[in-house]
Amino acid sequence: MQFSRKYLWLIPLVIFLGIMFYFFLDIVGYIILAAIISLMGRPIMKLLQQVSIKGKKIPDALSAFLSLAAVYGIVALIFSLIIPAVGRQAANIAEIDIQAVAQNLEEPLERLEAFASKYQFQEKEDEITSYIEAQLTEFVGSIRFSSFLNTLGGIIGNIFVAMFAITFISYFFLKEARLFNSMIMALVPSEYESKVQNILETIKPLLTRYFIGVLFEVLLVGSGIAFGLSLLGVENAIFIGFFAGSLNIIPYVGPILGAILGLTLTLISSIGMDFTQEALPLMIKVAGVFLVVQAIDNLVFQPLIYSNSVKAHPLEIFLVILMAGNVVGISGMILAIPVYTIFRAIAKEFLSQFKIIRSITQDM
Repeated sequence: MQFSRKYLWLIPLVIFLGIMFYFFLDIVGYIILAAIISLMGRPIMKLLQQVSIKGKKIPDALSAFLSLAAVYGIVALIFSLIIPAVGRQAANIAEIDIQAVAQNLEEPLERLEAFASKYQFQEKEDEITSYIEAQLTEFVGSIRFSSFLNTLGGIIGNIFVAMFAITFISYFFLKEARLFNSMIMALVPSEYESKVQNILETIKPLLTRYFIGVLFEVLLVGSGIAFGLSLLGVENAIFIGFFAGSLNIIPYVGPILGAILGLTLTLISSIGMDFTQEALPLMIKVAGVFLVVQAIDNLVFQPLIYSNSVKAHPLEIFLVILMAGNVVGISGMILAIPVYTIFRAIAKEFLSQFKIIRSITQDM
C-alpha cells in the first residue's frame, strides 16, 4: 500500500501525457524527432565546443548551427545520390509492358501451371498466368496514376512545416543542452527530481549510440547491397540498396522486405532476357548478395548496435522486439529498443527492489 501511495503522482502525469499525445500528436512527434536529431548531433556539438580559435571558443549558437548543418548535410548527400535513381526506376516501372513481362515468364509459368494442374492445385491451366498479369497490372497502375503529382504536392507543404518545426526545436536542444531535461523536470515532483535526473543522464548516451549506430547500419547495409548489385550489373543498384538499407531499420522483417523489393525490381529490369538462361541466374545472384550482406549485418553490425549500444543481451532484445511487433506491429518493432531502453532506466531508479528489474538493468 505504501508503494502504491509513493508513486501516485505517476497517475496524473500519465494522464497528462496521454492527453498531450492525443490532441497534439504532430507536435509531440516533432519534439521526439528533434530530440533524436539533437542526440545524433550531440557528438559533433561536443567536438566543436572543444575547438578554440585564437584562444576563443566557438559560441554555442554557432556550434549548434554547424552541428545541425552537418546532420542535414549527411542526409542531403544521401538523397542527392538516391533521388536520380528513384526517378529513373519510377520511369522504368511506368513504361513496363505487361504483355512483354508475361511473355518473358511464359516458359516458367507453363511449367508451373502443368505441375499445378497435374497435382490438382488449380482447376484451369491459365489461372497462374492470369493472376500474375492482373497483379502486375495493378502494381504498375498504382505507380502510374495521374494524381500522384497532386498528392505529392499536397504533402510537400506538410513536410516543409514539419521540417521547419523539427529544425527549430533541434537547434535549441543542441544550443541549450539542459533544455530538454528542463522540460521533463517541469513535470516531476521535487522529491523525485534526482531520480529523474539520473534517468535522463543514463538514457542520453545509450540512445545517442543507438541512433548513430542505426544510421551507420542503414548506410553500411545499403552500400553493401548497392556495391554487390553494381558488380552484377543490376540496373539502379543504388536505388535498391538505399531502400533495402532503409527497410533494415525494421528488425528481422525489414531485410526480408528489402530482398523481396530487390528481386522484384531485378525481375522487372530483366524484361527481354531469357528467363532460364539469364534472368533466373541473375536473380539467384541478387539473392546471394542480400544473404551475404545480411549475414554480415547479423554477425557484426547488429550485435554492436542493438546489444552493446543499449547494454542489453541479444536474446533480451530479440524477445522485446518480438513482443512489440506482436502488440503494435511494424512501428512497434522499430521503436521497441529505444522505448525498452527508457523503460529500463526508469525501472532501475524506481523499481530496483524487484529481482527481475535488477536482473535486466545490472549492466546499465
